Amino acid sequence: MSTFQEFIQEIYDEINQLRENPKYFAKKIEQEFDNYKTNNARHRPGTVPVLTREGLKAVKEAHEELENIESLPPLQWSEGLSIAALSHCNDTGPLGIVGHIGSKETTLQQRIERNGKWSESIAEALDYGSVSGFEVVMSLLVDDGLTTRPHRKALLNPNYSKVGVGASPHSEFKTVACVLFAVSYDDNDDIEPESISESKVPSNPEVSNWLDGAVKLTCEVRVETENGVSVRKAKKYWEMHDGTIQITEEILTPKGE
Repeated sequence: MSTFQEFIQEIYDEINQLRENPKYFAKKIEQEFDNYKTNNARHRPGTVPVLTREGLKAVKEAHEELENIESLPPLQWSEGLSIAALSHCNDTGPLGIVGHIGSKETTLQQRIERNGKWSESIAEALDYGSVSGFEVVMSLLVDDGLTTRPHRKALLNPNYSKVGVGASPHSEFKTVACVLFAVSYDDNDDIEPESISESKVPSNPEVSNWLDGAVKLTCEVRVETENGVSVRKAKKYWEMHDGTIQITEEILTPKGE
C-alpha cells in the first residue's frame, strides 16, 4: 500500500503521461476492456465488481479519442493549487462530503485565490474511491455518466499549463482526490502549508471465491446439527452479468470456532 504522498505523486505523473503520450495511455485503457461485462459491471481480478453507468461504451469512447489526438504539453506543478486541492480533500473527506462545495460553503474560486492569482480559466476534478494514480486518471478521463465529459475536457485541454493535486481519506468512499487546473496561476510567496494524511491508501475490497462472471451476491446462512455438532452452511445466490442466477452451497466453520 502506498502513502497518500505517493498517491498524489502518482496522480500527477499519470496526468502528464496521458497528455504527453496519449496513444500509450490508450493502450493501458485497452487492457481494461475485458474487465467490463454486458451489464456495465467492471470486474477486476480478486476484487468486488463495480457497477458503472455506461460500461464499456464510455471506456471505448475515451480510448478512441486518445488514439486521435497529438501530444499535449505537460502540466507544471503548482504548490498553491496543490494546497488548495489538498485543503478541500482534508475538509470534506472526514465528513463524507461529496462535491465542489466545502463544509463552510467554500467554493473552488475561494480556495484557489487564497494561495495565488489565476487568469483566463480554472477547473476542478474530483474522484472518489480510487486507490492508484492510474485509477484516478482513468476515472476522470472516462467520465462515466457525465455526457459532456467535463473532466476529460480538463485533462486534455491544451490551454491549461498549471495543475495541483491533493488526496486524503474519505469516510464514505475511502479516498477522495482533487485535481485543479489553470491556464495561468502565480503562487503567493506566503502559502500556508496543509498536512498530508500519514495513513496508507487502502486497497480495493478483495473477495475470496468470487464466482467468475457474477456481479452481485445474496447469501443465506443457516445452522444445522450434524453428528451433534452445529454447522453453519451458506447458500449463495449469484446474479450473473447476463441476468441469470446461479446457486452454490458451502459449509462454513462449525459454530463457535
